[in-house]
Amino acid sequence: MRTLYTNFPYPTEIHDVVKLFLDDVELCNDVGDASISVVENIVQETVFNYVAMCNSCVEQQSIDVSGVNELQMIRLRKRYAKIATYNLLVKVCGKTMPWGSLTGIRPTKLADQLRREGLDWQETFTNVLGVSLSKTQLVADILHTQSGLRQHKDGCADLYVGIPFCVTRCSYCSFTSGELDRLKKYVEPYVVALCQDIKLTLRFAKEKGIHINNVYLGGGTPTSLTAKQLDEVMSCIDFDPVEFTVEAGRPDTIDEDKLKVFAKHGVHRISINPQTFNQSVLDVIGRKHTVKEIYDKYELAKRYCFTINMDLIAGLPTETYDMFCNSVDSAIVLAPDNITIHTLALKHGSALKEQNYAGAQDVSKMVEYSRSKLYEASYLPYYMYRQKYMSENLENVGYCKSGTHCLYNIGIMEEFSDILACGTNAISKRIISGENRIERSANAKDVITYIERNEDYLKKKFELFS
Repeated sequence: MRTLYTNFPYPTEIHDVVKLFLDDVELCNDVGDASISVVENIVQETVFNYVAMCNSCVEQQSIDVSGVNELQMIRLRKRYAKIATYNLLVKVCGKTMPWGSLTGIRPTKLADQLRREGLDWQETFTNVLGVSLSKTQLVADILHTQSGLRQHKDGCADLYVGIPFCVTRCSYCSFTSGELDRLKKYVEPYVVALCQDIKLTLRFAKEKGIHINNVYLGGGTPTSLTAKQLDEVMSCIDFDPVEFTVEAGRPDTIDEDKLKVFAKHGVHRISINPQTFNQSVLDVIGRKHTVKEIYDKYELAKRYCFTINMDLIAGLPTETYDMFCNSVDSAIVLAPDNITIHTLALKHGSALKEQNYAGAQDVSKMVEYSRSKLYEASYLPYYMYRQKYMSENLENVGYCKSGTHCLYNIGIMEEFSDILACGTNAISKRIISGENRIERSANAKDVITYIERNEDYLKKKFELFS
């Protein structure tokens, strides 16, 4: 284990950059006069004082700091401390990262913020932040697709409903979802608690004059519930949203009775997520369905008028570059309305992380292949987000055919929609207009606590929006 020493404020931001280059690093914030050093002769060089670096970059970018408040100044200092650290490690380690010094979840949000500040955001990305030309262009393409949609509306919100159950747990999953067999006796009590949560949340929204635009049922796997249970939950949504999405997910949980329930309640969008079209890989990662079921359930869903999304993951265990290309090609032949390309993230709590899985080869090539083929097939990138511990420091990108983008996905990923969230591990979010700030209220992460303390979490959520 190597040690990162820093006496800077904001050591977490610096540490995030160092982890891009060095995996086995621990943080120490007590080093006397040294600014940054990584022992074992990795780095023995002092980074420029981050305040001087910040002021220099601000001056170069022609920003008038006289009008910058303290919160904005802290953000600038954090940004340029990361830039200084990144530039140092590029010099020492002899390699660059596709997203440069950016470690945040939402590069598109930063680009839009820079644009609103009157800066040439593309020049800032490439020449200041160190982002590659390819990733900068991807951000530009997404902003173009989102044109006219990036607007926070006071008095409006989206509704998220979480179903935390799955039939099995995939090896890459770190979510708090629980296998049905293990939590069987809690499913009905959870449905009862969730229905109460939805009804009281919608009543609160009506009393406060909050207009609900879009509804999203996520998980876990919502379709791990029975058709009857899904009908009970959806019956609580007593209005017609602009967009109603159900993350159906696993093909082995989808049947005609559940699709009929979706149609009955006016669902517009569903997902049928292969993750891969290679059976051997499905078996390795714990997906208890066949490739044939992907095709069968997709054809079944096509009988209805749903907009359909399919997810694929680049970097799964045992999946080679050629195998991944086969998955991309297979999805494009089916021609769903949306295809989302995820990069495998080795998160704490997942089986792969516990097994010390080192990651697949050629993940960057996989992601670039998917982007090229999807562009060629007239799919447009419309949202993106990044996570910690992603293979090769890459990204997740949602692609859509023209006019089939998911409004909820754009709103939550770009953080311009308030979220009223119901269910286990669901997080309500309120955007504070004019302050570039978000306040949150999180529900319990586990099913039992959520059931037992449902009223407490409702109270916290309502206080957030009061």
